[in-house]
Amino acid sequence: MTAPPEGVLELILCVYDDKQRLKHHFSCVRSGAAKDELFRFLNEPGPGIESGLLAEAVSTRRSCSVSFSYGEGLSKYLYVLPYERKKGQLNFACIQVAVDRPDPDDAAPAYACALNEGKTLFLLADEDNRIVAASPRVPAPFGYSAESLQAIRLEDLFGPADVSMIQSCAPDTNKPILSCVFHSLDDSRRDVEIFKFKVTDGCTLFGISDVTRSQLNEEITAVTTRERRRIGQDLHDSIGQVLTGISLLSRSLANRLERLGSSDSGDAKQISDLADDASNQIRQISRGLMPSEVVQRGLFSSLRELARQTADSCGFTCDTRIDERMEISDGAVETHLYRIAQEAVTNAVRHSGGDQITISITDAGGNPKLEIRDNGRWRNIMENQGGIGLKTMEYRASAINGQLNIGKTETGGTCVSCRLEAEEILETKAM
Repeated sequence: MTAPPEGVLELILCVYDDKQRLKHHFSCVRSGAAKDELFRFLNEPGPGIESGLLAEAVSTRRSCSVSFSYGEGLSKYLYVLPYERKKGQLNFACIQVAVDRPDPDDAAPAYACALNEGKTLFLLADEDNRIVAASPRVPAPFGYSAESLQAIRLEDLFGPADVSMIQSCAPDTNKPILSCVFHSLDDSRRDVEIFKFKVTDGCTLFGISDVTRSQLNEEITAVTTRERRRIGQDLHDSIGQVLTGISLLSRSLANRLERLGSSDSGDAKQISDLADDASNQIRQISRGLMPSEVVQRGLFSSLRELARQTADSCGFTCDTRIDERMEISDGAVETHLYRIAQEAVTNAVRHSGGDQITISITDAGGNPKLEIRDNGRWRNIMENQGGIGLKTMEYRASAINGQLNIGKTETGGTCVSCRLEAEEILETKAM
């Protein structure tokens, strides 16, 4: 018998027809588990079952569920999902999951925690990936209701790469499919882990657990911000001071050589000028690494300064087009938008092959929209999902309830945009 998933005592999946006749059975139980720990809703398969939960599903023709605790820290979850394969004839997929008692010395798997927290969705899909049934309680961040999920396809919930991976994974292995991204109704993204089980009539059952760890993301970004600030301060205080010293000594040497009539005075002056130039660049880099100035100066002024620094140091023509009527009163939102612009500008300078960048803030239906356009060659950075810069921009956009889009401009360059939603000025954290 296949062992159940880690953190799960038992998992039983049965399918009955409308006369409560068994059509399919899948069962896995922890080896050595005591019978009294497994208080069963679905016993070993027989000619039929007697259950108020199943009777409710039969009478209402709607999915239903119940959860309860028993024993010492044990939890059990029961689901009945009606689905129609022939017109007027219903089948009933019955799912029973018992979650292991928590171990204070060992962290529970993410999907087991999600099940206990009501963050798991069960879906039945046919051979064409069309959803034919959904569990009644859909995790709130997904944005869907059980009714609205029916008749849509897996392709509406996952990207092409994830759908391909989900389809290629074998069912009934009790191994989660990791690193999938669920596309919520509001276009936000949720990290999920998926279990896949074969059902009769060519259908497949998917258990989708929301394992998004926003707090961890915020902590990681906070650590990154502190490290950026530390590096910026170190650059300013250490290397910047050394370069200033080199500049002063070189200029003093140039003056002394000039008084002595030496032809080397020009070289000494050139060393001083180069040290001054390096010192200015260090100052600009350290300012870019320390986000507090964005809040103090304001987003619009910070974007203009970013454009000026880019033009001075990179040889690009960098313009700003800012609608001053747009108001962003949240300093955290301003900081996230500035960092998105900074990353997009850096990408354009390094990879576009162009010579012009435009940073704009416009009115998009009453909400601010940030855009960074270049006149270089189109480079679809979305294809490189491993890039830390892209992931950082995506996280920053999601943190302020913004929609990040990267696309080709009319002239063949790249446009990075972040459009804020109406409720973007909520409680956010400056990172």
